[in-house]
Amino acid sequence: MGAIPDRATLITCKICNSKAKYVFSMHNEHGQPHTLDIFLCSYCGLLYVGNLIRDDQLVYAYGTLDTNKYYHEIAINTENKVFRSLSDLRTLLYNRLDKPSVLDVGCGWGHFLDALSRKYPSVCVVGQELLNGAASVCQAKGFKVLTCSLENISDKFSIIVLLDVAEHLVSPNRTFAICYSLLKRDGHIYIHTPRRCLWDRLFLVLINIPLLGTLSRIWFRTRVNIFHLHLWTDKALKLSLKKAGFQLIYLKSEMEFSWNFNKYSEVYLGKIYHFPPLLVKIVTALAEVFFIWLRTLKNKAICLGQKIE
Repeated sequence: MGAIPDRATLITCKICNSKAKYVFSMHNEHGQPHTLDIFLCSYCGLLYVGNLIRDDQLVYAYGTLDTNKYYHEIAINTENKVFRSLSDLRTLLYNRLDKPSVLDVGCGWGHFLDALSRKYPSVCVVGQELLNGAASVCQAKGFKVLTCSLENISDKFSIIVLLDVAEHLVSPNRTFAICYSLLKRDGHIYIHTPRRCLWDRLFLVLINIPLLGTLSRIWFRTRVNIFHLHLWTDKALKLSLKKAGFQLIYLKSEMEFSWNFNKYSEVYLGKIYHFPPLLVKIVTALAEVFFIWLRTLKNKAICLGQKIE
């Protein structure tokens, strides 16, 4: 582990303002800052990038990605997530006394908007997306997509959906508070986001042990980075939603992937760290046994909150 950053004693958790300790640093190959310092909150357990990240740095980082390729690669798993979400929201969409309206924050290519509009044609669906390429794809499909920031939206909605968005937020408490203000009376916020699980806790213990520490750092490259600015715990997510004014209806932990499972090994073990192909296969096989067959990987939080006035 490198030297602890000088500002370590000044870092407080972005969710609960409790003291956070420096854990490790990682190289950022997507622009600046070149090194990301990772901190762990002593109270709510949030694992997060402690650097002050500017908007222009995020814009540059996202510009380094081939988003067209990425959205194609995750299409099948995104479809599964969308259908799971529609099932979770079914009762809310049917039981509103007024005409339901849904805002999909960070709507990407519009997978959720498309499925929602086909299954519930009477629902007013609106997307919000800051990446111009993705917004254009959505708009070409005929959807209303807002390309402004949330605070500049004036409409009110019955449900606000954030599917794999909460981990990207620079200021989660502020964003959830804005979502609260954009909801109609008794409206709901629905979230899918990565969560700290059993394996994250294990790799945090191993992070400074030779050889095992290397494996831990490979693991965390997929969990917290310039794109995933924090890795939620259930406690942190509950606290953030409560601060915004929401009453939590439920919070569930599930196993959910964006890529196909083997893709993670191919990219991170093979292409980035240059593990021999045989070793990649062995590690992948072991991971499948422990993560998937034994279902010990509860890596995704799915929660529903309600606006209470």
